[in-house]
Amino acid sequence: MRGRPAGGCSSGGFPRQAEARRPQDRMGSRRMGMIERNGFWWPSSDDWCWRVIHQELPDVDRAVSFCRGHAVAIQAGGNVGVWAAHLARTFAHVETAEPMADNYACLQRNVPSNVNHRRACFGAKPGAVAMEAVTGNAGAHYVREGGDTPVITIDAMELHACDLICLDVEGYEPFALQGAEDTIRRFRPVIMFEEKGLSERYFGIPRGACESWVLGLGLGYEVKDRVRKDVILAC
Repeated sequence: MRGRPAGGCSSGGFPRQAEARRPQDRMGSRRMGMIERNGFWWPSSDDWCWRVIHQELPDVDRAVSFCRGHAVAIQAGGNVGVWAAHLARTFAHVETAEPMADNYACLQRNVPSNVNHRRACFGAKPGAVAMEAVTGNAGAHYVREGGDTPVITIDAMELHACDLICLDVEGYEPFALQGAEDTIRRFRPVIMFEEKGLSERYFGIPRGACESWVLGLGLGYEVKDRVRKDVILAC
């Protein structure tokens, strides 16, 4: 996608360049377009994400190590719920969102009861988007213009606490953060987001924009670590 960001979201303060878990055998069993792998249900069309996602859990743990409280974590994209289920072991409550129907069907089966989930995107303002599916990789689908997948803001959830915001949303991180500004100002959670150039590729927002935006809030955030392609900030 090129041009105006999907869902009617402007780039706001970001600069723009030119225009329910059921473990079974490790080999997997199948159910309604799903296949069980290593204790989690996955879309049977996924050939890649299930192989690598568990390797990234130590990166999430690194972000958690900077959290002062463990009441509420926000995580997106939900994918099939691996990250949300992992965080649910540490946090009393986890909020997640996943826009892809096949991923979300799996997520509903994979996550424990202290994970609140919805089929949606976290964005800068309410609206709707379409999703571009990437064949064979359940973790690479991305937002594009148009469509009827709901966009909600993190702020609209009006949470009573927030200790962690963890975002890996294939370039949509700037918009998810914009929609969380009030939450960030109120609770100053640890923030972890992926930075691998997809915001630039899909929306013309250059690398480093999310980091600069968070630091520019004047809340005392600092970069605490960089792990793989993720940036971790905390006050």
